[in-house]
Amino acid sequence: MAKPKFTVTMQHDEDSLVALSHMQYDLFCTRNRIARNAVAVLVIVIAVLYGGGSWWSLLLIAYGCYLMTSTYASSNRTAHRITDQLKAAGLPFPASEYSFDGVAMHIVSLPEREESEPLPYGKMLQLGEDFKAYYIFRDQYGGYMIPKAALGGREEEFRRFVQEKTGKLFIRRWTPLRRLKSWLKQRENEPEHL
Repeated sequence: MAKPKFTVTMQHDEDSLVALSHMQYDLFCTRNRIARNAVAVLVIVIAVLYGGGSWWSLLLIAYGCYLMTSTYASSNRTAHRITDQLKAAGLPFPASEYSFDGVAMHIVSLPEREESEPLPYGKMLQLGEDFKAYYIFRDQYGGYMIPKAALGGREEEFRRFVQEKTGKLFIRRWTPLRRLKSWLKQRENEPEHL
């Protein structure tokens, strides 16, 4: 292995497994999200237009609201199931060291220091990003989480490096509040309009 440009250690916990699961849903279940929201809007509109306050219209509104607010229900179940299995078996949460050289991402499981087969940049299926981490998915079933704090202030350099090597962009998932803050900051930096 050539000298790595970046080396990061990641120790998972309950929250990181949930975040990884949410990003997986965001990147690979777009059709599901669109369908859920379309059905939710449709049932709410039907309830409002034709229900007239009847019991079934209230039920449809409740169902529509459930569909809109339970987007991550299945991904949360998966993350919590993995957490419960680890705890029941008395096993620690997974920990890994990721090294990025000019050719591939190298994954070493900790504490055993067992290296798995390198993941070439061209085989990375999807890249994601949120406020705290970068996510690299080898396929729709498995991915890796790179905490931004572990990059020591080199987050932008890391993003550019991986995007250049993979030819893909990091897809950002931000909460509505984070989007609003970003928009306000952008507006703050704009020159005054005449």
